[in-house]
Amino acid sequence: MELEVWLNGTHVATLSENRRHMAMVYTGEAHPIGAPLISMAMPVSARRYSDRTARAFFRGLLPEAEARRMLAYDFGLDESDDMGLLAALGKDCAGALVVQPKGEAPPAVVEASVKDAVDDAEIERRLRALPTHPLGVDGHIRVSLAGVQSKLLLTRLEDGRWALPADGVVSTHILKPAHRDLPNSVANEAFCMNLAARSGLRTARTTILSFAGSEVLVSERYDRQREAGGVRRIHQEDACQALSVMTIVPEQKYEEFGGPTLAGIAGLLEQWGDAQSKGELLRQIALHVIVGNADAHGKNFSFLHGEDATVGLAPAYDVMSTVYYSTAFARPMSSTLGLFVNGKRDINEATVEDLLDEAERWGMKYRAAQSVLDQLLERLPDALDRAARDVPDVPQALFELVQKRMVRARAEAARLGQLAPRRSEISDNAKGSEASPPIIGSV
Repeated sequence: MELEVWLNGTHVATLSENRRHMAMVYTGEAHPIGAPLISMAMPVSARRYSDRTARAFFRGLLPEAEARRMLAYDFGLDESDDMGLLAALGKDCAGALVVQPKGEAPPAVVEASVKDAVDDAEIERRLRALPTHPLGVDGHIRVSLAGVQSKLLLTRLEDGRWALPADGVVSTHILKPAHRDLPNSVANEAFCMNLAARSGLRTARTTILSFAGSEVLVSERYDRQREAGGVRRIHQEDACQALSVMTIVPEQKYEEFGGPTLAGIAGLLEQWGDAQSKGELLRQIALHVIVGNADAHGKNFSFLHGEDATVGLAPAYDVMSTVYYSTAFARPMSSTLGLFVNGKRDINEATVEDLLDEAERWGMKYRAAQSVLDQLLERLPDALDRAARDVPDVPQALFELVQKRMVRARAEAARLGQLAPRRSEISDNAKGSEASPPIIGSV
């Protein structure tokens, strides 16, 4: 079986499989030599990329777990059939690639029009159907997006109405309904994402909307850009794809089970990125630690490919507090970090000093890393108050948890450097001033 891989209207590679071994080879249209056109793991070359590298990337475009099983069943495919699933779902993937069967007409970007608009009731119906129709896929909608949580992909029209990404229309937004096992998941993620944006991080634009009474988190895709004449795809890949980490089972995206490391991500930024990329990585991982998100794994960190063949860290996404469920609901949530920080595996043991030492492992100067964290921590108190106003339904227990972790992080940073704690923070920490530096995760 052979599939064609298209990028911005150009057939740049051919994907094949023989006796369960996948391979990818670039076409003569792919250039320049050495550029990370499809993936940093597969720079443009005359070589044939073998199963280990090609499958790690292309499997990473597909849904995971139960969503993958259901879609495979719907298309009459074996669950392990990556090529078959790519052929069925590859018209609209994360990033700018279109993967389609050999010999089909070149893919064209189809602009949705007002006649394609759907109302709130139809969207709500499709949200309810997600457990049996992952991503909203049906006879006309063929889209793919990695991840375990239920999501619906939609296209937003210029007049603000919504349309289905059917028959070549490119999706622009991701809708995530409330998680059935995690109370307040929509408000949790909206609050943490808003906090990140208010703190100066580049983030996916996220808000809460209601469709016929169903409240959902709506995230604008950062790998899509509306411009004159339609929507342009922007190429991206996640850390598992870029580091050739095979995710046969979802657990493999976690460092604990052989997934990417922060040093590996930073190494890619060193090789392909710009001077600011490591600082942004440090800001992102620090924010995850402060809000208490132990679930920041290898597929939650991505890279955007520029037209000049440089690669930068993508905006932050999927930020929510998992520690909140342990403290507020006594849920048995794992506190093991998706990506370890300076060797620390437990999110409640990672300190500001660990973050600084981790950044030094990437080649950052200590003072430069300290400046990045100090700037973040300086902004956080005001950002926290503004995020709480922006997301009025944020649970009080979540607000207080993040506030407490932030105060303790700022107190430790003050002891390590020049960050001046606020008067209220001094009183909160006065009793423990003679003790060893408190950990960020103390609650």
